[in-house]
Amino acid sequence: MENKLVRKAQKLLHKNKKIIYQSIRGDKEQQSILFIVGCQRSGTTMMLHVFERDLNTQCFAERSRLTTNDAARKIRLNSLDLIKRELSKIKAPLIVIKPLVESQNTPKLLDYFENSWAVWMFRNYKDVALSNIKEFGVQSGLSNLRPIVNKDTNNWRAEKVSEHVRETVSKYFSEDMNPYDAAVLFWFARNSIFFDLKLYENPRVMLCQYEDFVLEPEKQLGAIYQQLGQAYPTTDVTSIVHASSRKKGKDIELSPKVEQIAQEMQKKLEATYRAQPFQQQ
Repeated sequence: MENKLVRKAQKLLHKNKKIIYQSIRGDKEQQSILFIVGCQRSGTTMMLHVFERDLNTQCFAERSRLTTNDAARKIRLNSLDLIKRELSKIKAPLIVIKPLVESQNTPKLLDYFENSWAVWMFRNYKDVALSNIKEFGVQSGLSNLRPIVNKDTNNWRAEKVSEHVRETVSKYFSEDMNPYDAAVLFWFARNSIFFDLKLYENPRVMLCQYEDFVLEPEKQLGAIYQQLGQAYPTTDVTSIVHASSRKKGKDIELSPKVEQIAQEMQKKLEATYRAQPFQQQ
């Protein structure tokens, strides 16, 4: 309990420090917006927490004043006009938003907001599957796949899913399937969006590999700040990053076909990631 109180006090102190700092030094002319997108359990929360430690940022998690109060839509973003109005009040040079359930709408977000960028986080499929089940339960993969199989386009999970992805998921879906297979197929469906929307062609979309980030956080974060045209923090913002969460899912068992699908997508993501100009510097 004492540790929780200490962390809460530290968080409040940091928040107040940022408010004071930005009221003095905030420069609207240099403001950038970064959207953190990708598949759930891929390190997006960790990334948001890192940015939160920068005094020059204003960060928005999946539930924030930018998201709707409609219970049926839960963590969906408000209308872009409302969001723009809210963001216009912010003095921070860098606004960071994590709208994971809107990853399929990344092009729309980038088209609407000036000087905006997106970083698409990806992580090894086995680690994501294990983390997903630990966080949301053994049935989470099935719950995530049903809207795709049922073509429920009112559900964010099925929005902008290509027919190829839907057919692939439907081919292996069953109510009694291996929970890890289900979680990995959802990982496949979400990361397929990156290619189906041709986000790799958009110079304002960056791929970030979780495993590289936790091993060399300063290098990886520095590349992102450089792309954004923002000054790298003068304080240590990456001390909360640890590499111990890598390869925790290496021993989970998958069906051969699902494993093959995942391996092909993993290789495709890694090849595209390595081909980015700023990764080759």
